[in-house]
Amino acid sequence: MHEEFKKIMDFFSLAPEEKSKHLEEVFQNSIEFFDKFKKTLQTGTPEEKSAIMKEVMELQEKLQSETTKMCAETGLSEDELKEYSHDKKHFSEDEWKSIQSAKQKFEQQAEELASVLPVPKKKEEDASAAKKTPKAKKKWVKS
Repeated sequence: MHEEFKKIMDFFSLAPEEKSKHLEEVFQNSIEFFDKFKKTLQTGTPEEKSAIMKEVMELQEKLQSETTKMCAETGLSEDELKEYSHDKKHFSEDEWKSIQSAKQKFEQQAEELASVLPVPKKKEEDASAAKKTPKAKKKWVKS
């Protein structure tokens, strides 16, 4: 599990031309990492769960940092960068096939992870609980 994480993080330090050569590999490592993430959430010890959550948070921070860096380098906003990445004409045929295949696998993994991740308490539940608490009545003094 940690090996896939390390490979994913190492990908970000590659030169741009090297990244395109290793695109398929980083997608495969990411898929394997998230498969192991799901299994750890289901069956891992509290220590294993904590360790993998730290790795996921580190990966999320790295992805945000890379996105911010790309926006600065290209002059595009995050939305524009997203639109750019969804346009087939910006990629070779092999890159596009790899991207689409990985996207499909990630979407499937996201659905599977949603069923495993703990559901946070909703704000509506908190609000309805607060409504049930009786409020102190104001005392009016006649003048």
